[in-house]
Amino acid sequence: MLKTLVLAAGRGTRLKSNTAKILHKVFDKPILAWVLDGLADLDQDEIAVVCGHQADDVKDFLHAYPVTTVDQEIQMGTGHAVMCAAHLFEDFEGSVLVVNGDSPLIRPDTLNDFVNYHRQSESQLSLLTSNLEDPTGYGRIVKRNNSIIGIKEHKDCSEAEKTIKEVNVGVYCFEWQFIKEGLGKLKSNNAQEEFYLTDLVEWAYCQGLSINNYLLADPNEALGVNTREDLALVYKLKNKHSLEQLMINGVTIVDPESTWISPDADIGPDTTIFPGTYIQRRVSIGSNCSIGPHTVINGPVEIGSNTIVTQSQVARSSIGDNCNIGPYAHIRDGSDIRSFARVGCYVEVKNSNIGDGSAAAHLSYIGDAEIKSNVNIGAGTITANFNAFTGEKSQTVICNNASTGANSVLVAPVTVEEGASVAAGSVVTKDIPEKMLGIARPRQEIKRLPGARV
Repeated sequence: MLKTLVLAAGRGTRLKSNTAKILHKVFDKPILAWVLDGLADLDQDEIAVVCGHQADDVKDFLHAYPVTTVDQEIQMGTGHAVMCAAHLFEDFEGSVLVVNGDSPLIRPDTLNDFVNYHRQSESQLSLLTSNLEDPTGYGRIVKRNNSIIGIKEHKDCSEAEKTIKEVNVGVYCFEWQFIKEGLGKLKSNNAQEEFYLTDLVEWAYCQGLSINNYLLADPNEALGVNTREDLALVYKLKNKHSLEQLMINGVTIVDPESTWISPDADIGPDTTIFPGTYIQRRVSIGSNCSIGPHTVINGPVEIGSNTIVTQSQVARSSIGDNCNIGPYAHIRDGSDIRSFARVGCYVEVKNSNIGDGSAAAHLSYIGDAEIKSNVNIGAGTITANFNAFTGEKSQTVICNNASTGANSVLVAPVTVEEGASVAAGSVVTKDIPEKMLGIARPRQEIKRLPGARV
């Protein structure tokens, strides 16, 4: 049996922010979300999250996760955080995994291997460690005859102890029935006047318990976010790993230095990503696509195969196969662009469907509209969907094989039936029947200019 405890109560004072540290985002996803997603594949009975600083905001975020929350109203250290959660393990006989909520780089495979190592080594206490060239700020692993006898926090280290390169990552796995007594023995006689969970290691050593460590292969996984510099580095490392995996899987990244793609993105082989592209959240892109340059995609977004998106922005929408988007198109929330459609220069689409083979090539606004198949939207067409007096939004429907002329305004609710057309310059307020031409403009007149000679 396994239960997991996530320590997420810290203030993060060095970030100098009004936002709780664990709610700061990497690729528009909170740090704590990266940690919880990394735990999702573990075979465990429960995940509990210790909340403290800005607890209400953290709990609001956690509503989307199947976790138990624990309050640490006064933040008195990591040991105190586990004390606050001790009631969850009152009758528990199994392993407890403790992880930090501000360490988003630890991979699911690492956590799974760590728990398996703990069990296979029959340890009462295991800890994740890493060798760092610059261990400043990290607790040092103190050994005697290759046996771990304790952990010293950086501020409490002697000069000799500060030379130790092996550090504590802050991830533990212990057998609760052996360790719970040690929590009551923790003391706060240290530089921070806090109860350190690390002091459990020395207590366990003195009790003759089995202590082992699992060394990280990649020291970067140990990085916790405490400063804005840390946040920037986490962003960079997440991106680097994501791009490497995509290239291994057959995606061409023209310039990795200027391309940012979330690990949550799934991109098919033979797709090319051009410089200046930024992709975040859950985005699925098919094969043989061309994305960018200078394109922003905010998921959830689905893009089919053989589609081109150039110098455009796409958010929370879907685009089919063989589409051509941009340059300078804006596909906003709730839009569905079907296969072989064209959305061109300076066209904005919001909460609308554009059917197979339809085209809005330039200078148009398509909002709250149902554009069906093989429709041609003339340059400058606007669907006037918002009534400023009532605050209501209404739908425009343009049926199969219909078209609109340049500089048309369709005042919703209105329908252009199959095969019908709207004359250029019209302001349409009534439905246009099938295969008819709607003209809604003043008759042109020719008058002599004042003072003009004939």
